[in-house]
Amino acid sequence: MAEWMEELRKLEGLRADSLITEEEFEKQKALLIPSQSNVTTYNLLGLGKGVSILSGLSAVLGLLTLIAFAYRASLLSDIKNGEYVSWSDADAADAFAGATVVFQFLIGIALLVLLIIWGWRAAGNIESKGRSGRWSRGWAIGGWFTPIMFFFVPYQVISDTWKKASDDEMARGNRNNFWLTGFIFWWVSTVLSWLGSMAFNSYDTYSSLDDAITGDTLYAISGFFSIVAGIFIAIAFNQMSKRHTQ
Repeated sequence: MAEWMEELRKLEGLRADSLITEEEFEKQKALLIPSQSNVTTYNLLGLGKGVSILSGLSAVLGLLTLIAFAYRASLLSDIKNGEYVSWSDADAADAFAGATVVFQFLIGIALLVLLIIWGWRAAGNIESKGRSGRWSRGWAIGGWFTPIMFFFVPYQVISDTWKKASDDEMARGNRNNFWLTGFIFWWVSTVLSWLGSMAFNSYDTYSSLDDAITGDTLYAISGFFSIVAGIFIAIAFNQMSKRHTQ
C-alpha cells in the first residue's frame, strides 16, 4: 500500500476517535492525497462490456456443453445396455463434445485475461480516491494464480472495487450478489468439468464404461453451472463498470 494511503488511514482513525475535527481532517486529507493530475483513472465501460460479452458466450457454450455431454452419456448408456449405436453417431457425439471443450477453453482464457485487467484497473480507480480493499492491487493478478487463494482472493479484490467505488457510505457496505453467485457457480462448473474429465479418461475397457458415463454426466452438469455463471457475471460487470464511471 502507498505510504500516503497508510497515513490517510491513520488520519481517518483520529477522526473516528474525535481527536480531530472534520474540517481539520479534510485539510490534512487534501495534503496527503496525490494531485489528481498525477493519478491515472480508468473508464471501465468498454472493458466491462467485453467481460459481459465473453461471459454471455461462456453461457452459450455452457448450454452446448450440457447438450453435447448429456447426448454422449445417453449413447454410452445405450452401448452398456447392449443397444446398437452406429460408428457415425458415436464419432459425431465425440466431435461435438470435443469442440465444446476446445471453445470453452479458448473463451475461458480470454475471459480470465479481461477479468485480470478489469480488476487491476478497478483497484487503481479506488486507490485514486484514497481508498483500499482487503488486498493490495497486485493481488488482482496474483490472486488468480496462487493455490487455494484463487478460490476467494479474486472475488474479494473485485468485490472491494465495487464497494469502494461508490461515494455513498451506505453503498460501500453492499456486496454485488450477481458477482458473488457468478464466481461461485463458475468455480463449481470448473471443478465438475475437471472431475468429469478425470472420470471419463479413467475408463479403458467395456467393464469400466460406467466411469465414462459418470464423467460425461458431471461434464453435462458443469454446463448448467456455466450457464448460470456466465449470465450472472455478465450482469455483475455491467453494473460494476457503470459504478466506476460515476
